[in-house]
Amino acid sequence: MTRLSSSSAWRSRLEWTAGRAVATLGAWSKRLSAIPGVRPAAAAAGTLLVVLVSWRAWQGAQFDDVSVPALIAVAVLSVPLVLAADGAEFAIQGAMVGVDLSPVESVRQVSRANVANLLPLPGGPVLRHRVLASRGAPQRPAARAQLITGIWWLANGLTVSGLALMAVADRWWIGGLGVLGGATFAVIGWTVRPRSALTVQMGSLMAVELVKVVVGATRFWLIALLLGAELGWLGAMSTAFTVPAAAALGVFPSGIGAREALVGGVAELIGASAALLFLAATIERVVATVAMLPVLVWALWGRSRETTSQ
Repeated sequence: MTRLSSSSAWRSRLEWTAGRAVATLGAWSKRLSAIPGVRPAAAAAGTLLVVLVSWRAWQGAQFDDVSVPALIAVAVLSVPLVLAADGAEFAIQGAMVGVDLSPVESVRQVSRANVANLLPLPGGPVLRHRVLASRGAPQRPAARAQLITGIWWLANGLTVSGLALMAVADRWWIGGLGVLGGATFAVIGWTVRPRSALTVQMGSLMAVELVKVVVGATRFWLIALLLGAELGWLGAMSTAFTVPAAAALGVFPSGIGAREALVGGVAELIGASAALLFLAATIERVVATVAMLPVLVWALWGRSRETTSQ
C-alpha cells in the first residue's frame, strides 16, 4: 500500500513538473510572438538567410543535370501522404475532445491552417482551435489536444533523428541525447493530454506523428538525391527533428530559416555538404508549396463558398 502511494505521489509530481515546464515554454513562446514586429522580423530574417545561403550554394555547385519536373514530381507524389497524415491528426484531435470530423473536412481545415501559418502571426494553431471550439469542444481540452500533438511531433522527430545519428554517424552520445529528449517529450505530452482522450486515440496520434516525420524526411532525402547530394536514407532520417523543432520556435512563420539552419547543422554531424543540404531544404520548401497549391486553392475556395452561403 505504501509503495502504491509512493508511486502515485511520484507520478503526480512528475505530471506537475512536466505541466509547469510546458506551460512556461508555451507562455514564453506566446509572449515573444505577441511582441509587435517580432514575427515579421523573424520572417524577414529567415527569408534573407534562406535566400543568401541558397544562392551561395547554387553558385558553388553544378546543377546542369537537375530536373525541375522530377523535383516537383517528388513533392506531388508526397501530397497524398502528407494530406492523409495531417487530416488524420486533426480528426484524432477532434475525437479526443468529442468533435467528429470527416476526412474531407479535416483535410480542408488543416490546409487552411497551413496557409495561416505562412502569415506573420501564429494563425494555424488559432484556426484549428477555433474550429474545434466552434463545434462544441471545451476551450482547455481543445488547447490540450493541439499541445500534445505538437509535443509528440517533436518527440518522434527527436527519437528518429537520435536513432539515425547512432546508426549513420556513430554519434552515440548525440543520438542518445536525441532519443532521451524524445522520450522526455513523449512523457510530457502524455501529462498534458485531454482527460477525455482514449488510449486508442493516443496510440493512433503517436503513430500519425511518426508517419509525419518519416514522410517528411524521406521527401527531403529524395530532393537531396536529385540535387546530387551524397546522402543515405538514414542520413536523411537524422534531420527528422528539424521541421517540428523549427515550428516549436514559434517566431519563425512555417519555421523558415530555422529549419534550413538546423539541417545545415545536422549535415556537419553526418559528414554531408551543409551548403547542399541547406539548399535541398530550401528547394523542398518551394516545390512542396507548389505541389500543394491546388489543395490550398480548394480549401480557400471552399471557405469562400461557405461565407457566401451564410
